[in-house]
Amino acid sequence: MKLFALYVDDDRYSVPTLFTVDLPDDASAMTFASELLNSSPHYLAVEVWDGEQRVGKAQDLEDKLDD
Repeated sequence: MKLFALYVDDDRYSVPTLFTVDLPDDASAMTFASELLNSSPHYLAVEVWDGEQRVGKAQDLEDKLDD
């Protein structure tokens, strides 16, 4: 198991919220991030980090279209 840090961009707060989770691999962490993103209409994006390495970012589709 690996410890991942997930930073959640929430439209109610000015700084990201940190979650930590133990998961077996990067793919599981990205799946978890996508599920977390979909768990609240306030969540705009979730960045996944493994130590100092960014694994990826789950982002709301509408937000991506606005970029």
